[in-house]
Amino acid sequence: MQPLTLLIYYKGVNTYALNTLIGAVQHGIKDPRLHIALAFRRDELYLKALSAHNQGHRVVVGWSFYSTHSTGVQEDLHWFREQPHTSDITHLAGGVHASSEPHATLRMGFDWVAMGEGEIIIVELLRRLLNGDDVYTTPGLAFIHGETWKRNPPPPLIQLDDFPPFADRWVRVNPIEITRGCIYACSFCQTPFMMKARFRHRSVASVMRYVQVMKENGAWDIRFITPTSLSYGSDDASVKPEAIEALLKGVRQVLGDRGRIYFGTFPSEVRPEHVTPDILRVLKKYVHNDNLLMGAQSGSQNMLDRMHRGHDVACIEQAVRYSVEAGFLPNVDFIFGFPDETEEDITASLQLAERLTDMGARIHGHTFMPLPGTPLRSSPPGHLSERIIEKLHKFVSAGKMYGQWIAQRNMASELSKKSSRKETVRATCSS
Repeated sequence: MQPLTLLIYYKGVNTYALNTLIGAVQHGIKDPRLHIALAFRRDELYLKALSAHNQGHRVVVGWSFYSTHSTGVQEDLHWFREQPHTSDITHLAGGVHASSEPHATLRMGFDWVAMGEGEIIIVELLRRLLNGDDVYTTPGLAFIHGETWKRNPPPPLIQLDDFPPFADRWVRVNPIEITRGCIYACSFCQTPFMMKARFRHRSVASVMRYVQVMKENGAWDIRFITPTSLSYGSDDASVKPEAIEALLKGVRQVLGDRGRIYFGTFPSEVRPEHVTPDILRVLKKYVHNDNLLMGAQSGSQNMLDRMHRGHDVACIEQAVRYSVEAGFLPNVDFIFGFPDETEEDITASLQLAERLTDMGARIHGHTFMPLPGTPLRSSPPGHLSERIIEKLHKFVSAGKMYGQWIAQRNMASELSKKSSRKETVRATCSS
């Protein structure tokens, strides 16, 4: 049978997701005919694909990217397609953007789209290619079919313990995903609409196992991926301090005295209603971060309700006060330019931001972006008036605010343009 090369394109985005997929393939397929290669530039991608093809391999190029990077990805894909001897090379796209916009992603030039969680899909797809089986019945696969496109029913949701959190055999480590899915259906967020609105947690034993792998390979700083850090171990909106302490205690047990634990900060966050003196005391026993990343999003109760945030303004102020008293710097997320925001809403947000910074917090500013796959995907891009921009610049100048809110204004406009160019198409759902 023909050997197969899976060539992963690391374009500087979705690195963690790609590491996880490589780990899933390495653990799920032992066939010596499968070769995995990485490329970090498009010229390198082409040369490695061509080399494998010339050796008689079937070549599949794997891509994963965010909505905000889709334009650059399309440019790279078109460049690749224009190079000689590339017609037999297959391109597979996955990730949140591809899952949310499968037909648009196929129209970008991709042959296949993996819709949803990629671990099962990519392992099953590669197995079928290796065995000469029908790939077009692979669960979760979308593809062009004649004048329309087809999408197959999704595979079952994974359990995190069944898959590694990174490519441990290649030692491409990253923060450990401890929770997938989210019960909080915030209208601007892609997570609950792709990963489903319930929590799935990695066990403490599994986390400890991979912390040991990181430690053995010289990675002593441990971070976590989760939509809401203080929901670890919980099935609902409650906080389980005993579960969080068991997790942190287990990680510390593996690390010993040398390693550092970062929890409730980048690349994850905490919800304000979860922040209590008791839980902060637990964190203080184990974590090395001196800050917490906290989702507030607005100072207007009207807007919080419209976003389906599930907490009130008072929770935000209380959480900041508790955090400062416990010795943490609260970095508080705000989204500006939200759809249908009134002058009263804007004023409420700016006033809350002022109060929080006076208490010792710092604002992490964002501009609203209509992300594919969310209820607000067709909304106009975030618009910031001169009054808002002037006020935000004052926060920045005073050291009270940071973030990518300026760059996100341009990203939001680009996303909105793409959404307005979408065609109405018919999908066939295979049985």
